[in-house]
Amino acid sequence: MKKFIQKYFTLLLLMNFIFVFNSSFSNNNNIITVAQGSKPKSLDPHTFNEFPTLGITEHIFNTLVTLDDNGTPIPELAENFTYLSPTEILFTIRNNVKFHNGNTLTTDDVIFSLERMMEKPGSRVILKDIKSVSKTADNKVLITLHEPSAPFLANLTLPIAAIMNKNYVTAGNNVALHPIGTGPYMVTNWGDGDKIVMNSFKDYFKGAPKNNGLIFKIITENTSRLAALETGEVDIIYAISPIDFQIVEKNPNLNLLHKTTTTTELMVLNVQKNGLDNKNIRKAIHMAIDKAGILEAIFLNRGSIATSPINPNIFGSYQNLKPIDNDIKKAKEIVLNETKEKKLPVFKIWTSENIVRVQIAQIIQANLKEIGIESNIEIVEWGTFLKKTSEGAHDILLTTWILGVSDIDTVVTTLFHSNSIGAEGNRSFYSNPTLDKEIDLARTTTDSLKRKEYYRNIQEIILDENPIVPLVYKIDGIGISNKIQNFQYNKASMRNYYEDMKKVDVK
Repeated sequence: MKKFIQKYFTLLLLMNFIFVFNSSFSNNNNIITVAQGSKPKSLDPHTFNEFPTLGITEHIFNTLVTLDDNGTPIPELAENFTYLSPTEILFTIRNNVKFHNGNTLTTDDVIFSLERMMEKPGSRVILKDIKSVSKTADNKVLITLHEPSAPFLANLTLPIAAIMNKNYVTAGNNVALHPIGTGPYMVTNWGDGDKIVMNSFKDYFKGAPKNNGLIFKIITENTSRLAALETGEVDIIYAISPIDFQIVEKNPNLNLLHKTTTTTELMVLNVQKNGLDNKNIRKAIHMAIDKAGILEAIFLNRGSIATSPINPNIFGSYQNLKPIDNDIKKAKEIVLNETKEKKLPVFKIWTSENIVRVQIAQIIQANLKEIGIESNIEIVEWGTFLKKTSEGAHDILLTTWILGVSDIDTVVTTLFHSNSIGAEGNRSFYSNPTLDKEIDLARTTTDSLKRKEYYRNIQEIILDENPIVPLVYKIDGIGISNKIQNFQYNKASMRNYYEDMKKVDVK
């Protein structure tokens, strides 16, 4: 009898183990794994305005307003919003929105978050229009602006404008590693590793996600990310090199999406550095760059040559600028004329570990050598890259501007306004009172035709001064396992909505 009881309980334990194992396997089978090329600097959304961070935190947090597919701001954590005057916007906050720790969203959380954003270098540039934030009722927040601002609502849709839990942050919790938001996913594990694990948030106010969670893997090498997709280690990868498009297209287990983007590949010149402080030298550098060669060799002509830093898919982009053509002979003459009395230094070209950008740097290095300018390429780890470029340690840097809204203001204010120099985004350290005035005028008018006129002037000044050289408007390649259903991508905001996706077995 004793042996029978032992066997019975052993059988029960075994059956229970099998059930738990199968249940766990079934749950894990509906977890979507995404690979990206750079490790986020932090999971605090207000701290760093860079894609490796915000591409993850946008799934942890929500904003007061978001963008629809046409790029129009619509309510999110706000139930609605009303302009009481050109400088007063009243937001009604949704009821019964839960944070991941069970707390309910209140107006105090909203006010705390907005005030915190205005203190952080990464986020304050998008909220500089705010004069005051106040509570007018239990569920209403009034934002008063210094002056009318056409791009203000669009700026509030950016992931960097996330609403945080006041009690959680002020209690001293490490939000950089253990963030708490209202979003569809909550972080369960990161530490300092190269994998961020998130579980679906069942109490998400828009409805529980149709999958059990997300895993973000940091795989810096493009070829390694592609290999991980091919082997099934990951389900989705972004920014596939055009040279690898055919590999994905020929694989029956994968799908390739070509997406127009709001991004521009840029070369940023630090105008405070010896030689680069010379407007004519900067123009010669622009003339020397073989943009057509970059587009063909690196992007296989998947995209177009950039004449403005502002992608043509963005409101306010002016694409009738007279381009600075590739002219080695003329560029060389300018350099010789400008260096009769003083030799140029050897410039440092900084790039992140992204192989595409390294290849662009190699072409640029060769182009500059043709006109008598020597340079060295330095590949800098992403965190160091962000810190040191904000301090102005670089001479030349290569980067991509990824716009999360369909309005030009975020680009020109962040990259070119004197108030944004350094950590807030102006890595060329360029300052021009005339340009500042045009940017400020464009921000404060709601007349779209007048705004376009100001932005045309802005882009003409930039082309004449060349603190930043636009290179390529590219088409993004996204590789997806055919196990993923309901893939959603909003090109107006460059965001990915994983909540409706699910992973299924393919037979």
